[in-house]
Amino acid sequence: MKNSGIVLCLLLFLSCARKYNISADFRKGIPSDMQQWVLDSSYQLYIREVFLDTAVQGDRQVRPDNEEHSSKDKLIELEYLLLSIEHKKAVYISTIPDKYQLYYAKKSRYLKREYLNAYDFSTFRFGTKTGNRNEIVFENSATGHKDTWIYEIVNDSILHVKEVVERLNGDAANIYFTDEALSRSASFIRADSFKIAFRNMDKEKKNEIKRGRPPLLRFSKDNIIYYRGEKNKYTIYFRFNRNLVGLKDSAISFNNVRLVNAPFR
Repeated sequence: MKNSGIVLCLLLFLSCARKYNISADFRKGIPSDMQQWVLDSSYQLYIREVFLDTAVQGDRQVRPDNEEHSSKDKLIELEYLLLSIEHKKAVYISTIPDKYQLYYAKKSRYLKREYLNAYDFSTFRFGTKTGNRNEIVFENSATGHKDTWIYEIVNDSILHVKEVVERLNGDAANIYFTDEALSRSASFIRADSFKIAFRNMDKEKKNEIKRGRPPLLRFSKDNIIYYRGEKNKYTIYFRFNRNLVGLKDSAISFNNVRLVNAPFR
């Protein structure tokens, strides 16, 4: 992979461990200091799915129609971009990387393409779209670090990140052309719809099979990312429509370590 380590550090921000926590913060309703990022109908989901091409050496970017891929091809990487042209806001979510190229290898291990499984969420970036230009800016006001993704929309369905401009305290530090730096193109395929879901794919599925139960799939209660901060450190929350197994709580949280940039400014 050509210089991919540098750009992946800038662009994908992957992390190996699951870091969500079970949250009891909503047991008595929505706390008064809780703020909201509403994912309304103006948001569109773009998915970056990378398959390992077992027929030809190397890997490749998924196409809009998954059936175009050989059944032998393995899904090894998954990222989400939620973009609202109306609100000029964007949320990028990476998932747990498939370090040994095994986790997503079987379709039974992941949900439908339009379901974002919060169980696999790893890191978050919150950005703004720049005016009428095809640019998404992710800025960390605490560190003065800013990344600008310059993209194009292809065939009204593929968001292709062409260039990443890294700035520090307003000065351009690095410019990366993703087609040159990545052997796997930095393209996101638009989905027709989306739902934030939660399903423990490691333990619950085994228990369900043993007990003959249907899949315990939960969906976001309101399509809202909740957040609150203290001293420039934020915690974000997702609420679901049923409790997690064996618990009284239906919400999960991610602490400040999961946030690549100070998000809500």
